[in-house]
Amino acid sequence: MNQAQIQDENAVCIICREGIVNPICPECLAKEIKHWKPGMSKLMTRPAFKYTTEAKCISCGKNISICAHCYSRDIYDILMDEEPEAAEEFKELFGLREEIL
Repeated sequence: MNQAQIQDENAVCIICREGIVNPICPECLAKEIKHWKPGMSKLMTRPAFKYTTEAKCISCGKNISICAHCYSRDIYDILMDEEPEAAEEFKELFGLREEIL
């Protein structure tokens, strides 16, 4: 098994305090979002956090402190303010569920 796929069962997101079950880091998600909408770069900046969990990104292997759901919700909220039409497309393309928005 690839080292990046081994997860700590106690790894929780520092925002929602839920377990990180979809271990994709914000940087890797941002790359995918930039492919979808190249002009999003300036909207996706997030401060670096000193705290990390033992969860590792399945794409790059970096430690994760924020779950994919919280990061995606933040991007959705930014899009709702900046480009509401793009927010709806983002919600569909990136599989956001209503209960996490």
